[in-house]
Amino acid sequence: MRNGMVTFVGMIGGLALLLVGFLGPWYVINVGILGFDYNAGLFLTKMELRSPGQDILVSMGYAEAETNVQNMHMNTGSFAVIDTALYLTLLAVMTAALAVLFIAAFVFEKGKPKTMKLMGGCFAFLTFLLTLLPALYFMNTKFVEDSGGFWFNLSLFGMSFSGGPGYAWYLMLIVAVISLICAGIVLLIKIKPVGVSVEKMTSPPASE
Repeated sequence: MRNGMVTFVGMIGGLALLLVGFLGPWYVINVGILGFDYNAGLFLTKMELRSPGQDILVSMGYAEAETNVQNMHMNTGSFAVIDTALYLTLLAVMTAALAVLFIAAFVFEKGKPKTMKLMGGCFAFLTFLLTLLPALYFMNTKFVEDSGGFWFNLSLFGMSFSGGPGYAWYLMLIVAVISLICAGIVLLIKIKPVGVSVEKMTSPPASE
């Protein structure tokens, strides 16, 4: 077994967090109406509206949502951003899984060590890019019209609106950091020669 077990475990943890982030809410909008607070969670594949008791009121895809959220003053054009984040995150899941496989092959001495090490590091770095980019891209979008930005709090027509990232968005940043660290560590690991013994040949002393 070669050095790199910590990196292997780290990438497995990163992949697990990435899967949780893929399924969780990336953005949360709270709407206060007549003393009741409603919650809208924006996931990568759907939108959920929750009642004041936090029971799911309705769950819908974004094609359906475009015609049902006008009263919430949502910027439906931002749904295209969610689609882009979805595809980039799917690619990140693939690169993270490949990074785990190649790093495992390197650690457990399967295949050519230099190739496994290089591929593991490269796929871990790609995972860093594919998790950081959608998170930053997502951050530059206004999901509610007339909002002040990614984090906001405003009142319109007697209703209060507030919004900010959900836990899945934060997980993407954590996975990006983990992937970058793992990529750097595995690429810097020095491969020790295996099964090669160096013997010093000494010549007998010269006879006078």
